[in-house]
Amino acid sequence: MTTKFMQSRKKISELNTDERSLELVAPSANLAAAALKENARDRSKIALVWESSNCRREVFSFFEIENLSNRIANVLVSLEVNFGDRVFTLLNRTPELYATIPAVLKIGAAVAVLFPDFGPEAIRQRLEDSGAKILITDRANLQKVRAVCDLLPELKHILIVGDFSENETVCAVQIHAFDRLLETSSAEFTPVNVSDDDTCFLIYTSGTTGFPKGVVHRHAIRERLIDSAKAILQLEKDDFFWCTADPGWVTGLCYGIFAPWLLGMPIFVYEGEFDALRWIEILERNQVTCLYTTPTLLRLLRNELGDVSPKRDFALRRIYSVGEPLNPEVLAWGERTFNAQVYDNYWQTETGSFVIANCPNLKVKRGAMGKAVEGVQVSIIDSHGREVMNGEVGDIAVRPTLTSLFKGYWNFPEATRACFRAGWYITRDRGRRDRDGYFWFMARNDDVITCQAQRIGPFEVENALVSHPAIAESAAVGVTDAVTTEHVKAFVVLRKDFTASRKLAEEIAAHVRAQLSPLATPREIEFCRELPKTRSGKIRRDQLRRRDNFDKEKVFLIE
Repeated sequence: MTTKFMQSRKKISELNTDERSLELVAPSANLAAAALKENARDRSKIALVWESSNCRREVFSFFEIENLSNRIANVLVSLEVNFGDRVFTLLNRTPELYATIPAVLKIGAAVAVLFPDFGPEAIRQRLEDSGAKILITDRANLQKVRAVCDLLPELKHILIVGDFSENETVCAVQIHAFDRLLETSSAEFTPVNVSDDDTCFLIYTSGTTGFPKGVVHRHAIRERLIDSAKAILQLEKDDFFWCTADPGWVTGLCYGIFAPWLLGMPIFVYEGEFDALRWIEILERNQVTCLYTTPTLLRLLRNELGDVSPKRDFALRRIYSVGEPLNPEVLAWGERTFNAQVYDNYWQTETGSFVIANCPNLKVKRGAMGKAVEGVQVSIIDSHGREVMNGEVGDIAVRPTLTSLFKGYWNFPEATRACFRAGWYITRDRGRRDRDGYFWFMARNDDVITCQAQRIGPFEVENALVSHPAIAESAAVGVTDAVTTEHVKAFVVLRKDFTASRKLAEEIAAHVRAQLSPLATPREIEFCRELPKTRSGKIRRDQLRRRDNFDKEKVFLIE
């Protein structure tokens, strides 16, 4: 959905070398100002090439994004959003989203981007935990938010982008038409002065023992984004870059928006969901030279397309992959199909930027994550914080001198402290380093489920499951999946008077999907009499993952 202020400026084919020149902007502590202000001095310099799911294309200059974000910033100030407040978005990948994110940073507030497929409960958890004052969404998502307004006492305003004209109030929350507010808003705005340590992003990531935790990032992140965009992505003036990740995921926020913009480079954004044939057409027609995506989506491309016709005119030179281990056969397919090297890399929401990576000037060892990024101290340590010998398996750890490292978890100091050991940040992932300095991923230290490069916490799935009237107890684990890395399997203990059946399994799956998201929805549901537990009552998910003596008549696959 786009609004009436959007107008097509140029076709992609009209982008010229001068407009796509690589130019570092003048230093500014405010991440949004550093990304936009100096680049906007050249009114023809392209910032965003956007394509809708129905093939409509819009091109926006840095000048236009700067002005629109200024107008949004003035709207937020008029609604009494203050320095340090949290502003959430719940939007598809529309141009408004890419102008709203820097607008929030300009006023000194923190932005949090929600995935548009979140259900009411997932939305409530994050808004309530953060104490968010403002939510910017659209009509399609409004009903989900209305359902939880009475549970969000800190929420004051909801701004509706697109087709919406009548202001209203729900449970003391004022609902406004976004476009109407913009009509009278000035395009002049001076970004608030911030320090490197002030908060810019609040990114919620899932864990095993509670609801999603808010990862707090600082404006200081810009230094590592600039350095890694140059050294790892190796973006140059003749590149056209597409990061397929939604800004609700840290990759889409840091490398899908700010890293290229800090270099004065345009980004490509496709509003639609994955479609193999459409993606191939986009890559060819737009002459994308650098693609950043996930192993899951590369596997889907390979599975659905096989070997693409050699007559295709691709311009791809580099493909980067993040979120989960990359299969060697996918590496080979990508190189064969696109005649482009595929580079795996490793980092986390908490690290904010690459910490281990493969890149063009490093020999690739298939299956390895690469070497420690220059300027980042990475090692393998034991339970006492001591570095282990090459070849030994231990915890992947990073020295907290990394300037993009998170500030901590929002209102959760205990969880923040638990991430550090003997002067190291502990990633909670296990790995080893070989004698050549390459790191190899071995396993996760926790029960988080990785599906399509997104982390799904079993607790939030279980919480949604037990909210169904038929369920007494539940447990959620990850099951190996050839396409998505893992999918969710739910073990369910029914209440009395309920009987296991396919119909009930499908009803439970639909219930979870409505509460959380499609990825968090169980693909398998197994009805059982009881769950294995420790003496203290904790569910033994490790036993459930290894379980092989199940009753096939009590296991239902969900399409």
